[in-house]
Amino acid sequence: MAEFTHILHHKVIYSTGDTHGQGRRVLAFLDKVKAHSEAVGEHAAFIQLGDLCDAFSFPEDDSDDALRNDVFDRMSRIPELSLAMRDGRQLVDWRLDNPKYDYYKGSLRGTHDAMYLLEAGERDQLVAIYQAGKCFETLKLFCERQKANPEQFYVVFGNHDADLLRGKSDYGRQQKYLLLGLLGFSPDEVVAHMTKGTTNVILRAPWLAWLNQRPHLLLSRDTAYMHGGPTTALVQKLGHDHRAFRRWLRRADFARHEGWNHPLFKEHFSFLSPDGAPNDWLRHPERIASFCQAARVRYLAVGHSPFLDFEKGPLLDLKNASAEDKSLFVTPALLPPDRRLIKHDTNLKRSGKLWACRHETGSALWTAWDEWTCSESTMRKWTDDTE
Repeated sequence: MAEFTHILHHKVIYSTGDTHGQGRRVLAFLDKVKAHSEAVGEHAAFIQLGDLCDAFSFPEDDSDDALRNDVFDRMSRIPELSLAMRDGRQLVDWRLDNPKYDYYKGSLRGTHDAMYLLEAGERDQLVAIYQAGKCFETLKLFCERQKANPEQFYVVFGNHDADLLRGKSDYGRQQKYLLLGLLGFSPDEVVAHMTKGTTNVILRAPWLAWLNQRPHLLLSRDTAYMHGGPTTALVQKLGHDHRAFRRWLRRADFARHEGWNHPLFKEHFSFLSPDGAPNDWLRHPERIASFCQAARVRYLAVGHSPFLDFEKGPLLDLKNASAEDKSLFVTPALLPPDRRLIKHDTNLKRSGKLWACRHETGSALWTAWDEWTCSESTMRKWTDDTE
C-alpha cells in the first residue's frame, strides 16, 4: 500500500471532524468515548480528520482578559509553551509582508517578545497569540497521543495543515507567524517561510515533522476516510477502475515527497480542499459512488466542510442561512448517494458542537456521539425524492 495510505483492521471506528486548534477539547471528549468503548469490550480505532492548525474560534467571553487568561491557563498546563512565552524570544509582527504596512518591508523592526504581545499588544496581536497558543497545544497533544497509541489513534492530514507547512499561507497568517516563533524559529526563518516557503527548514521542529508524515487517506474494510474528498477531475480520471485508484495513491505519495507546492495540493482544487463549484457533491452524488467503486469501499467519510448539505456558494458565509439551515451545519450527516457520504465537519471553528461518528465495519450502522451528553444517537439522514 502507498506510504501515506493506512489500512485499518478494527471492527469499530470512531471518527471526528476538523479540530482547528481545539485539541484539548477533542481529546477530552474522545477519552470519554474511549472509556465507554473499552467498558463494552470494543477493539476500536479513533480517527481525527485533519485541520489541526488554524484556530479561528474564541472563548464564550472573548474579552481581552478572557483571551489572556486562556493563554495563561495553557501555559500552566504545557511547560514547553510556558518556556516559549517567557524566554524572551522575538516573535515576528505579521504585518511584515502585508502590503497595507509597506513601511515594515525588508525590516525586522516589527518584532516583540511573546509576553509583550500577550500583556500589551494590540487586539489583533492578542487574538493571534491566543490562537497560536491553541495550535501549539494541539500539535503537542495530538503528536504525543498518536505516538503513544500508533495502532489506535490516527490523524489525517488536512488542507490547513498543508497551508502551515507550505508557507505563503492563505489562512491565519498572524497566528502562523507567532506559532512558528513559539516553535523556536528565528524571525528571519519565519519571514522566509511565510514569504518564500521553506518547508525543509521548518521540518526540523519535531511536531511539524510529525505533522508532515500524517496520512492523507485511511481505508477500513468498507470506508475511505480523508479530509477533503475526491475532485470531479479525479473521479473522472479514475472511473470505476481500482488499478487507476492505486496508481493515484502512488502519484499522491510522490507528490508529497515533492513538497506542498505540488499542483496536486493546490488550495481549493485538490483532494485536500475540493471547494470549486464543479465539485458540488450534493448536485452530483454519482461522483461519490464512482470514487467508492474505484476505491472498493462502501462509504466515504470526510471533514473539511460543514456545508456538504447545501449547494456550494449560497450559504458559505452564513449570511443567507436560516436558523433551520444553521442547525444542519453542526451535526454529522449521512448524505447521498444512498447515505454513503459521511459528513464529519460540524463547524467547530465557528463554535459548533463536537461530535464523533461511530461505525461498525461491514454493517450499515453509523451513529453519533455528542460532547454535551456523551451519549449515542442515530445520525441524521438526508433524504429527498431524487435519492
